[in-house]
Amino acid sequence: MGKAALEGLPGVVKVEKGFRGMREINTVHFDPGEVTVEEMVKALTRAGTYRGTAE
Repeated sequence: MGKAALEGLPGVVKVEKGFRGMREINTVHFDPGEVTVEEMVKALTRAGTYRGTAE
């Protein structure tokens, strides 16, 4: 669900699904001139999949 929520946003180039320990994580490649981290967090929150952000 999180991957789908992000892939629809302008500026999101690629979303790679992966795992860290027992948790699913997404690595997002994006153009910061087109989409902000805050906009991506909002999309994930609306989809009910946001758990946190790591840089």
